[in-house]
Amino acid sequence: MLDVFAHKPPPSDRRTVPTVSRPSLRITRHEDRPPPADVSFEVWNPFTTSYEPHSLLTDGLDRVPALATQIQVKWVQQDPARSSLRDPPDPADGNDIEWREFRVSFQANRVYDTRNFDQPTWKKAMSRIAAIETTCDKVGYVLP
Repeated sequence: MLDVFAHKPPPSDRRTVPTVSRPSLRITRHEDRPPPADVSFEVWNPFTTSYEPHSLLTDGLDRVPALATQIQVKWVQQDPARSSLRDPPDPADGNDIEWREFRVSFQANRVYDTRNFDQPTWKKAMSRIAAIETTCDKVGYVLP
């Protein structure tokens, strides 16, 4: 008799799904600097696997969706290079610097997540505006 509930191991040639690669914008407050240099803006670039500094919030806000669109194209075209793309790294422990970050997925209906220095796990935001406002408020940056 055949046991229909028996579990089979996955085939050995089965490929794992590449990691999702989401760009993010991080705002950091630097207590040792006078305003306006007390806040810095960085965008996580999944292609270079590094943070890119930006002098203005608007520059970073423009860069994030541009990267998300590039990533979406890679996935749609099933480009083999997508396996080298990476999400932002987990933050280092024990760092007292105040920062906040939001990321965006490349899905048709964009999904936004936020995290910060005292809560490093990602949490869903209701919208892009909510993610931006939450990110700015947490580090005390007043939107222009």
